[in-house]
Amino acid sequence: MSTTEAVPQPTSSVLTRERIEAAIAKLQHVHQIMIRLLLLQYLDPTIEDIVFMARERSEPQMRAGSKVGGMAPSPERILGLPKEWVTAVENRVKQYVTQLRGHRTRLDVQITFLGEYLEGLELELQAVECLLATECEITKESLEEMRAQARMAAVSYALKKLANRLEKQTIEEPDYLRERLALELQAHLRRASRFRKRLVQATQERQALLMSSLSDEHLATIWSIAKGPILERRMKAIPKFLDALSAEMKVTARDDQFAAAMKAGIGNRLAGGNKNEGIGSQPLVIATDPWSRMIQLLAAEPTTPLTPKPCEHDAGGRAFTGRLKSLALYMLGEEDEAKLWAQTVQCLHCLNRLRALQQEGAVIGLPLENVVERVKTRTAMPRKEEPVAAEAAPPPETQGLTVEEQLRPWIGDDAGQAGAKSWW
Repeated sequence: MSTTEAVPQPTSSVLTRERIEAAIAKLQHVHQIMIRLLLLQYLDPTIEDIVFMARERSEPQMRAGSKVGGMAPSPERILGLPKEWVTAVENRVKQYVTQLRGHRTRLDVQITFLGEYLEGLELELQAVECLLATECEITKESLEEMRAQARMAAVSYALKKLANRLEKQTIEEPDYLRERLALELQAHLRRASRFRKRLVQATQERQALLMSSLSDEHLATIWSIAKGPILERRMKAIPKFLDALSAEMKVTARDDQFAAAMKAGIGNRLAGGNKNEGIGSQPLVIATDPWSRMIQLLAAEPTTPLTPKPCEHDAGGRAFTGRLKSLALYMLGEEDEAKLWAQTVQCLHCLNRLRALQQEGAVIGLPLENVVERVKTRTAMPRKEEPVAAEAAPPPETQGLTVEEQLRPWIGDDAGQAGAKSWW
């Protein structure tokens, strides 16, 4: 039987970061800047790039109207470059770098959290089904019926009714446990459906983000020039860069391989959607052209950890931390969870805290028996504590009296002394 062996790829055609940087170095400076801005998620502009962009600033207050004594200075007399120009361009570059890489970091943390969340939720579902079968003697047919009704079940309303019956003491413990576990099963099934959708959406958003670049409008904002010159420079820089990259890899560039690269300046308008219009429902098809391969290579490299900004909402209180912990441990209600999730995913600091709380109370790796005990404790019928009998308060006439004064009626006024010689 013959076996087919994979033909090894020539070393000269292997795409590496060094070859990418070497191809960029062969370009004119203006084209080098354009390629680095298009790949701002992965490459940092140099100080020479920032100075070059600062010299081309076109704001009226920067270039025009600077007359001294009624005479405008000639171009030969403008020798230096104001520090404010360089600082302004540098700040804009840092702003966009923080936004792009921060968005990518948030998606990475979010995807990691959602993956482990669903794994732990599967163990919780097994534990609930085990308790329903052993403690409540629920048949498989009844379990399947509960699963089928989970999508339309009003879990929050049913929990409130169950709590009201418990308050009025109109339900026995076996009935309470059966209804409580049934509602826990349906709540977990609904929770699993929501978090699977969130995981799919976050994965598609990450793919679209990695394969996209800043649009011409954002590039013009960074460069401080009009959109027209940006478009012209982009259309010239990309083909020259791909030709230089093909020369570095010693391969022949084809005309049909420029299509994906030419979309680099229109933003995130790929199969994943537009980040200004939302992410589409269709998964992103990754192409194999040189530009797409280059982005996949750069995206696979480890990223530098970002320091999250302080939260602008009430994230420092114990109440907020308790809600995050309830979310991580599958105990938060559906309505509260939707509000908290929308607030948390936009904040890297909150996502990191949520991830830390998930790791502290992790279900993954625990034996099923331990998970069953946790679910059993959480769903057990609450017991009303009997009030402790208060000690009888002393009579008002004895309050503030010493022991000797309280015993004087029984021991007399001269107890322990000589006493009277007669009884009268």
